[in-house]
Amino acid sequence: MYVAFKEIRRSLGRFTLLSLAVALLVLLLLFFQAVAGSLTSGLTGGLESTSADVLVYDLQARRNPANSLIPSSVEAQASEVPGVAAVSPIGLSVFTGTTDGKELDVQLVGGDPTGPSMPADIAEGRLPQASGEALFSGSSFDDPIDIGRNVTVEGIAFEVVGTADDAAFNLLPTLYVPFDDFASASQTRAGAPIEVAPSLLGVEVVDGADPVAVAESLTRSVNGIEALERSAAVGALPGVGQITQSFNILYLLLYIVVAIVTGVFFLILTVQKQDALVLLRAVGASSGDIVASVLMQVLVVVGVGAVIGTAVTTGLLELSRDVLGASLDPTTTAQSVAAIVVIGLLASVGAVRRVLAIDPVQATVSGGI
Repeated sequence: MYVAFKEIRRSLGRFTLLSLAVALLVLLLLFFQAVAGSLTSGLTGGLESTSADVLVYDLQARRNPANSLIPSSVEAQASEVPGVAAVSPIGLSVFTGTTDGKELDVQLVGGDPTGPSMPADIAEGRLPQASGEALFSGSSFDDPIDIGRNVTVEGIAFEVVGTADDAAFNLLPTLYVPFDDFASASQTRAGAPIEVAPSLLGVEVVDGADPVAVAESLTRSVNGIEALERSAAVGALPGVGQITQSFNILYLLLYIVVAIVTGVFFLILTVQKQDALVLLRAVGASSGDIVASVLMQVLVVVGVGAVIGTAVTTGLLELSRDVLGASLDPTTTAQSVAAIVVIGLLASVGAVRRVLAIDPVQATVSGGI
């Protein structure tokens, strides 16, 4: 181990450059992960956070909430299916709202505050209980609307009485309101007392029931609908799969670059110090000692690079919070850093093989030391 650190001190420049290269790759990886997490959460948060175990769509909507309209008769039919404990309408539509004299696009979600149509976890305050009250949730790209502020939508002044984290729809500031208020806003915009149908139905299953089985039973029992368990509904949202796949390709490329950079560096370094390694073996150093030295250098270089990259990423995301609204997830960050360290160790297999191939007798032959 002493030899490993001694060599790092003597060749500090080249080891520093490799650590900085790893730090840059870690920065890119974590930055992409943070932005992708914020983007995906803004798209899926409304469904991920709902208290409904199962979501019911119009069959022709092809699992797109924006295209779904549920006939009024379906709610009663769904409530009679075995395994269903409660059913609640969920209305979805985008409106233009005003707050503090400023206009903004608002995703209005109408539902039953006592049923499976509102976020399960409230960060602050409470659920709306009366007409004119709203629960607010923004994506990380939105400015928060604090409790007590009013947002006016189609002449209806909604007072924010609670907030929920990561429960936004469509990357828009989202207001959860009673379904009657949602219907009133929709009728005012239409200019006529039209019948306002829910976009979805939220279903709570009885204790012990399997949500997947209940969803399948609903689809079979009620004509013209498709029911999905909550996680399946999240995965079926338009664009989510393509976004996830695109970022996964970027992550894979960055992991490959880490492996190539680390592996090539230590392989070249091992070739350059071939004579020194032969001498060490000739004076009694074992192959295990030299391999341990190489692996220790890999751990130090990759570990330092990962720490620097994580620190710089944290700073950049904090500086760009008003633009990107992204932040590092501790679990994802720890997993990514651990993966990079493991990849660095695996990438050093070429250098390790050259070390194991060293024969101490080379020190006595022509060209030896």
